[in-house]
Amino acid sequence: MTAQELAEILFRRFKGVPGFTEVEALELIEDAMRAHGYAPSDSVKEGEANLVLLYAQSEGAYQIAFSVAHYFRFSDGEESVDKSMVADNYRRLARDLKTDYEAEKGRLFGSNFRTMRRIDRPNTTPPTGQSRFGWGTEKWRKF
Repeated sequence: MTAQELAEILFRRFKGVPGFTEVEALELIEDAMRAHGYAPSDSVKEGEANLVLLYAQSEGAYQIAFSVAHYFRFSDGEESVDKSMVADNYRRLARDLKTDYEAEKGRLFGSNFRTMRRIDRPNTTPPTGQSRFGWGTEKWRKF
């Protein structure tokens, strides 16, 4: 897929965002292509198109969050306007998109990193209903 085709898809996904233009979509796609080793004039492989789009969406959401960070909360008697959470919502969306990007990247390239539970120590939490400051003078056992 070409950069222009990917930019059109990205623009459709961000169509509800006020002030988001096709030029900004193209710039985000070109940045994402450079981050993945493509020149803006290259075509992206079909298997990696979704990866490039997720990266561009995540970066776009972070940029929008940065641009709306100055939004405010105002109340006057019975009327109130609260736009203070807009930037936080975009940051959460960007974080979710970055998680989706990492999962897609792991699926494509096989680099899913996982940690295992520790089996060299038993569970040392106290039994239910007992605490250090409660029932008696006995302390918890430490392993």
